[in-house]
Amino acid sequence: SKLIDIRHILTLTGVRRAGKSTLMHQLMNHLITERGIPAKNVVYLFLEDVLVQPYLSLGWKLLEDLYNFYLETYNPQGRVYLFLDEIQGIQEFNRWISSKYERQEPIKFILSGSRRSLVDSESATVLTGRNVQIDVYPLNFYEYLSIQGVKIEGGANIEFLRQANFSHQTSILHHLGNYFKEGGYPEIVLTPDEEVKRTLASSYYRDTVTRDVVVPNGIRNQQEVEILGLQILSDFTKTHTYSSLSRPQKISVETTKAYLDYFQRAYLFFESKYFSYKTKETQDIQRARKIYVVDNGLRNFNVPLLRPDLGQCAENVVYMELRKQTGAIHYWQGKKEIDFVVINPDLTFYNVSYTNLPHEREFAGLMEGLREFNIAKGTVLTKNYHEIRKLEGKTVEFVPLWAWLIMSGS
Repeated sequence: SKLIDIRHILTLTGVRRAGKSTLMHQLMNHLITERGIPAKNVVYLFLEDVLVQPYLSLGWKLLEDLYNFYLETYNPQGRVYLFLDEIQGIQEFNRWISSKYERQEPIKFILSGSRRSLVDSESATVLTGRNVQIDVYPLNFYEYLSIQGVKIEGGANIEFLRQANFSHQTSILHHLGNYFKEGGYPEIVLTPDEEVKRTLASSYYRDTVTRDVVVPNGIRNQQEVEILGLQILSDFTKTHTYSSLSRPQKISVETTKAYLDYFQRAYLFFESKYFSYKTKETQDIQRARKIYVVDNGLRNFNVPLLRPDLGQCAENVVYMELRKQTGAIHYWQGKKEIDFVVINPDLTFYNVSYTNLPHEREFAGLMEGLREFNIAKGTVLTKNYHEIRKLEGKTVEFVPLWAWLIMSGS
């Protein structure tokens, strides 16, 4: 709510159904009930409403007409709080907003959108320096525990957190297993029925593919795109090349590369590239990359599974938690692999081994990377195992994933 006081345009971005509209409504309620802003000064427009669709061809003029109608009808005094939900379908909306902003009209703009074009398209550059972007993701594990009514005792660091919550670690691990399976989409989490969860996840996937991948990019073969997405969901966290992804459907490498870019712009998938100080190696399109999905539940409820892949689910959860801190996440491969090389701004190394008996390769992989890049410390995220090992002046700490997620998410 502090960001509501500054003049900058507030932009909420992220995958569909993650809670952007809910945040908008909570903010509107805060303005009216806690700050005493007159209700007529708080305006909300949902720009994907079926009643709006016939007028989208008007582009920014639609916004101008609606706003003028509002002014004439309500004659608000003072600052107007204008909430524009799912605005990405309005052509040149950035220029209209920029014009109002530069003329210093008394409007606080709060925008939301489910495509990255909202903030990185050519027209979006007119708002550079004038907007504050907030990425909205499905619930993290700490938020998930709050919804489940699990009380977490505080801790200044991992060790204090472990000790403070020692008596109910098994309960926390139970909920972490459920979180691995159903993810953090609020509506799915709050629904008790398993079949309803599956139905919601299926509709989320198809709706996102249709609205944010197929339609805006003029794709004719929707089935081809959906099948590629399901293929990626099935094999998430594994290394792929564009060639290996294109092979099952026999589509071209260039088409596959374009589809994957569209998926990323819709916040469905994220790529982790090979880490190297040599830009040419990092950007090499022939080199394998790892692909992560925005939410475990979206994956697990859309892919037939005999049982959840706990190791992959844990790795995906770690990636998404790291992504909230920085976009610079890579993997590294020597004789062994390091799951995550994070640049923020220094290098930090993580391996994920969701077991209480971590395999020696996780330790060996980190040690290899620590030597290669002259880094002092790395972390192995485990199920509930904690240890600190020192070797050759290097430190590898084994940290329970549940504690790391709570510390990071709170």
